[in-house]
Amino acid sequence: MAQCWRRPQAQNESDPEGKSRQAFSTRSYAQGAGRLYIWNMVKSNTNAFLLFAVILVAALFVPLQGAAAQAVAQGRGQPGALPGTQAAGGAAVPYIRVSGQASLKVEADTAVLSLAVSQQAKTASALRASTGQAADAVARAVLSLGVDKKEIRTGNFSIYPVYDTRQGKQNEISGYRSDLVLTVTLEDTALVPQVMEAAFAAGANEIRSLSYQKKDEETLRISTLVKALEAARAKAYAMASALGRELGPALSIEEQGFSARIPETRMYMAKAADMGGGGEGFSPGSIELSAEVSVVFELR
Repeated sequence: MAQCWRRPQAQNESDPEGKSRQAFSTRSYAQGAGRLYIWNMVKSNTNAFLLFAVILVAALFVPLQGAAAQAVAQGRGQPGALPGTQAAGGAAVPYIRVSGQASLKVEADTAVLSLAVSQQAKTASALRASTGQAADAVARAVLSLGVDKKEIRTGNFSIYPVYDTRQGKQNEISGYRSDLVLTVTLEDTALVPQVMEAAFAAGANEIRSLSYQKKDEETLRISTLVKALEAARAKAYAMASALGRELGPALSIEEQGFSARIPETRMYMAKAADMGGGGEGFSPGSIELSAEVSVVFELR
């Protein structure tokens, strides 16, 4: 029986994955040969390889060590280092941090009174005129009590519409209302009740605020801070003595806070008749000033 001869097909025609397997084998052989070459080089040149590693580590470590030493010398290498707490040679100077508080009570000598004139009219122009007349009358009444003209000043003045509240007419303007504030500063606090009575009689109908102050508050603030520093130094001296150390000079001083608690009376009155009584309820009282400081002292 006749046999039919066929030409052998190329590898890429009969086995499409053969080429990829051959390439993978070639790469694996190359990688293995490379690792073997490196390992033989290390075994045959052990001393040279170790010398190279030592030089590399030294080149990386020495600059870092120098930078760290420089930072310590400049006072940045120690956590929590304070300005002035290191000696010239870089050694840390022992120190102690303390806080000091002080308070001072003084009598108020100035009263600040805010009087309001509020009116309502059909038109804004008529309201502006009537409000101005009422404010002038209040100012004249206060001046008649001996108050200096420069101690009376006009504050906020506003005019705003008033809307109808009846059903179906909520968007209709029924008139206008004004609000004008006069601020009166009194160096004689005993005049507070008299000024109130005169202002209400002249047309004022509301007291917005009444506060008391001290004229030389800044001087008192400095005095309170000095007392707080003295308290801090006394505390630091006691702590240093308990440890058998001597207290050195102050290395840093920081103001932690200052406050002035001023008594204030707020009243809202619709008419002058609501005030009643005399002036017993308008005593200025005392102002409490408080200060706190933080000081760092050297320990010797």
